[in-house]
Amino acid sequence: MKKVLAATAFQAGFILSIAAWAPVVLALFWLRPLPRYRVIRQWGRFNLWWVKVTCGLSYEIAGRENIPSTPCVILSKHQSTWETLAFQWILPPHVWVLKRELLWIPLLGWGMALSKPIAIARDQRRKAIDQVVRGGRERLASGRYVIIFPEGTRVPAGHHGRFKQGGARLAIAAGCPVVPIAHNAGCFWGRRRFIKEPGVVRVVVGPPISPEGIDAATLSARAEAWIKETTTALEKREPACPKGARARAGHG
Repeated sequence: MKKVLAATAFQAGFILSIAAWAPVVLALFWLRPLPRYRVIRQWGRFNLWWVKVTCGLSYEIAGRENIPSTPCVILSKHQSTWETLAFQWILPPHVWVLKRELLWIPLLGWGMALSKPIAIARDQRRKAIDQVVRGGRERLASGRYVIIFPEGTRVPAGHHGRFKQGGARLAIAAGCPVVPIAHNAGCFWGRRRFIKEPGVVRVVVGPPISPEGIDAATLSARAEAWIKETTTALEKREPACPKGARARAGHG
């Protein structure tokens, strides 16, 4: 019952924060993207604080020094809503590659649209890759990092989806490195789970992977191998991770 009450309190604050921040962000439509982003990221900061206060869920990040000082492509594990909130605060100014339907959500989607994400139609694969490369190069040139979830959707802890090569193709086209990120947020805030378990989300930023002299398949495979190995290690040592997930990690 205590966890239900905590999750309910968090959800109430989360919804109220959307109602409070979205009109402010929409009112700042006239600002350039980077100044507007400074306002948007405060929403992520608030929700990181709020989930810690209500549900006892905090985080630690290792390897922050691996993030280049110039914009690059970031490929991240995607297990939870947590990282979509946390990355706004803990990573440099960036844009997301996301499905365009998310921009139709009242208030939240409209605010997201003002961050100039790369919105794609996932059912049009070839066109989507072209959008990622073309839009990604524009965003990188404007001084913003590009974050891509190469699995395309949230994947439960203990599982891994097929990695798509759009991020690797963008890195090669833009001549910038790929930075892989692993975490175990799904152990605490599972996909479609209302309850948030108390604990510490571990985020690990890996060394940049240069695209020089390799093709997209090789670049993507290297990032995938690092993310899978690091995520599995994080899940294996986390007691809060579902037993099935830890069992699968133990066999990895």
